[in-house]
Amino acid sequence: MSDDVSPGALSGDDLRRRDLRVVVTGACILGLTSVLYELSGVSPSTGAFFRCLYALVPLGVLVLVQRRRSPRPSSGPWIVKSLLAGAFLGIDLVLWHESIHSIGAGLSTVILNLQVLFVAILGYVVLRQRIGRELVASLPLLFVGVALVAGTSTTLTGSNPAVGVSFAMVAAGAYAVYIFLMGLATRAAGRTALPMLVSTGATALTAGVYGLVSGTLDLTPSLVAQGWLVLLALVSQVIGWLLVASASQRLPASAVAASLVLQSASALLFGAVLLAQTPTLVQLAGAGMILAGVVVATRTPPKKSSTTVVGKRMETSV
Repeated sequence: MSDDVSPGALSGDDLRRRDLRVVVTGACILGLTSVLYELSGVSPSTGAFFRCLYALVPLGVLVLVQRRRSPRPSSGPWIVKSLLAGAFLGIDLVLWHESIHSIGAGLSTVILNLQVLFVAILGYVVLRQRIGRELVASLPLLFVGVALVAGTSTTLTGSNPAVGVSFAMVAAGAYAVYIFLMGLATRAAGRTALPMLVSTGATALTAGVYGLVSGTLDLTPSLVAQGWLVLLALVSQVIGWLLVASASQRLPASAVAASLVLQSASALLFGAVLLAQTPTLVQLAGAGMILAGVVVATRTPPKKSSTTVVGKRMETSV
């Protein structure tokens, strides 16, 4: 995993394809998140807090290793962006799981993936990134695919469905801000591990404060639960997000967001293998639509597209 922002050994198209492969790999690995969280059996705030807390150790080691290879980046905007990104991820993690209790996993997952649209809007408003035809054409495939994979199970007559939908919408917005800010932070820092370390600490703090205020934070989960949380930290917070963040230095935020929808499809596969949750034909069809949508959203645009121009604008904007 390289932290070089502009590897000179590859052409523009080759570098884009490599970065897309890295993001897709990270997104597929992140599909394990929901499975490992379910196996841990802890509350949302407890899961978010400990997965980030345990991830600080390997991330810190990686930062020390990378510091020997290259000088530490100067303090600056990347620190603020990393802290804010981590805080927004903490909001996303706890509110999305809370929304599941009110509206069910199916609807909450569909709403959460509105992050693709939110990220594209952020890219256009802040960085003037063009919302390409490829992304627009992929949205029906992505949203219908997610709906089919997630299923129609809802509990809209549960405790408070309006609050559940609101939680899911806020979680989607917070997730979009996290994706967007982490791209800016890693690009400004010129590396990946250090911004990830800072943002992960902020996520742990956000989830911990929420858990303490709401009374849902368990500081002494069982040893079995902690084992699953350690695995969750290594797989999701370290490996998965490091892969995504390393490539997001160069890719448009909308391409990263579209690729991350693959989490829904890979979670279906991991659930079948690890939890014996046999997918239906409808769910498999949804997974195929998600894959097709990601292919459409991330395909290389014509030479005269704004991708290269956007890269230059992003570099001067940070």
